[in-house]
Amino acid sequence: MRTDNRHTIPSRDISLAPADDHRHTLKSGEHEAFYFPFTSPEGSLFGFMRTLFDQDSVLEIMALHIGGCVWIHQHRAPLSDSPVTAGDASGPSLSLTCSQPWQAWDCRFHSSVCQLTGEKTLQSNLDLKFVSTNAPAVYSFGTYHQAQQDGRLRGQIQVGAEEWAGELLCYRDHSWGQRPIGMTTAWTIASAPDRFHVIAAEVQGQPLGFGRFVTPDGQLVPVRAPRITVADTGWRIEDVKAGLAPWHVQRLAPPLVVYLGPPGYEAFRDAPRPGDLYLDELGPAIFTSLQGEQVVGFLDQARRLE
Repeated sequence: MRTDNRHTIPSRDISLAPADDHRHTLKSGEHEAFYFPFTSPEGSLFGFMRTLFDQDSVLEIMALHIGGCVWIHQHRAPLSDSPVTAGDASGPSLSLTCSQPWQAWDCRFHSSVCQLTGEKTLQSNLDLKFVSTNAPAVYSFGTYHQAQQDGRLRGQIQVGAEEWAGELLCYRDHSWGQRPIGMTTAWTIASAPDRFHVIAAEVQGQPLGFGRFVTPDGQLVPVRAPRITVADTGWRIEDVKAGLAPWHVQRLAPPLVVYLGPPGYEAFRDAPRPGDLYLDELGPAIFTSLQGEQVVGFLDQARRLE
C-alpha cells in the first residue's frame, strides 16, 4: 500500500467511469472482486455474496445466516474463453449483473448450500436487487483500486423451508488490480450505512486509515486518522482530526469467519490450514452515537495468523 508521511488516506488519483463498474482486463498477478455484505435491520438474517476473479478462474462465495444456522456455498471454476458480457460479474451459480453502473445490480443465486459442519445440504434461492443510496468512493493503493458504496437489497431469500422477503441493509465493495494483502497486520472495517465507512489498519507497523463520513449538514468528509479502541462490550470509533465524533459499536450476532490466504484464496472453514494468512470475522453490528442515535451496520475485523 502507498501512504503519505502521516499514514492517513490513500491516494485518490483516479476518477470512476461507468465502465469501471464492469469487469476489467486483468494482468498476471491481478484480481478483481465484487462483494455485497448484507443484514436485516435486527441482524437475525445476514451474510454476503462475492465473486473473485483472476486471469483464468472465478471464486464464488455465498454465505447466509438464517434461522439460527450458517449456510455456505464456495466454488472455484475456470473462466470461459467466450467474450465477457458487459456488466456481468457472475460465477457458475452466483449471478451478479450490473443493470446501471454505480447505481443498480441484480444478484441471484440458485444452487445448494451446506452447513459449515457439513451435516446438511439444502437448496437455496436468492433473488435480490441492489440499489445505491449514495455515490461511490474510490481509493487507490498504487495499481490497486477499491470502490465502496452504500445501498439496499430488496427481494426474496429461501433456504430449504426458511423463507424471507423484504429489504436488507447493504454496502458493496468493488476492487481491482494487484491486491496488497500480506503487508497488513490487522484491519477493522466499520460501516454504518449512510453515516460512515471507516477502515483502520496497521501496515508494516504503521497506522493507515481511510473512508468517509456524513456531517450533520449532509456533507461527505474524508476520514483522516481514525481510532478504533476496545470499550465496554465493544469498540469506540472516532476521528478527532476529521471531526468524526465517537460512536460505540458492538456485534449483534456471532460473526461469520473466513480464512484468507494469498491474493485470490479465501474460504469458510472451521480451522486454519497451512498457507492461511488471516482470520477475518464479519457480521452485523449496532452503532450508538454520543446522543443515543442507533444505526445497524457492519463490523469486519481481521488479524494476521501467527
